[in-house]
Amino acid sequence: MGPLTALVSTLGEAAYGVRREGGRVVFAPAPPPEHRPILAAWKEALLQAVEEGERVPAQELLRLERLACILLASQGELSPLTWATFYYQDRLEPERVLAPQENLLPHLRWRGRNLPAPRRVHLSATDASFLLDLEAPLEAFLRTEGEALELFAWPEWRMREYLWAAARGRAPQQAALEWRGQTYRGTWEELAQVVGPIRKVKLVI
Repeated sequence: MGPLTALVSTLGEAAYGVRREGGRVVFAPAPPPEHRPILAAWKEALLQAVEEGERVPAQELLRLERLACILLASQGELSPLTWATFYYQDRLEPERVLAPQENLLPHLRWRGRNLPAPRRVHLSATDASFLLDLEAPLEAFLRTEGEALELFAWPEWRMREYLWAAARGRAPQQAALEWRGQTYRGTWEELAQVVGPIRKVKLVI
């Protein structure tokens, strides 16, 4: 099980709350022993998902906006500007905002507290340094290796479609796929073989 899958699985099972006290993340009641090393490994990133003094159920950190904060914070430096697009179940058109670096994580936290839960969150750096696409339910994860970050968490059927499209439309590139509790490494085409064939391929370049 890869680190991202482990975090999502841990939060999904959490029966405790989380709050932020300065530079500390406090859980109450105490998490079970098997959860503690996983939460400790993500401590600095978890801090970014919770406001000072805020208390939320740990499972709330799986809300797409808060999870986006955690994942972006774990990567370090952010792009100067990021397009953030939010898709909702009951709206035909998504909402799109252009967020500067210093406002991106606070904006995501604010949305996570005050607005209905989106079905999908898509973040794209204007300098192409990262692309983050989260869609509920979170079932599969993809990370490319190298200087640029591409990180996806999609329903399984979309991950399969994306991998096959990438295998056809992109040059060979090493990537890591966390899928069904295991981590696979290889080129787009090799990872596409892991998730199996599909009947229709939509080309993505």
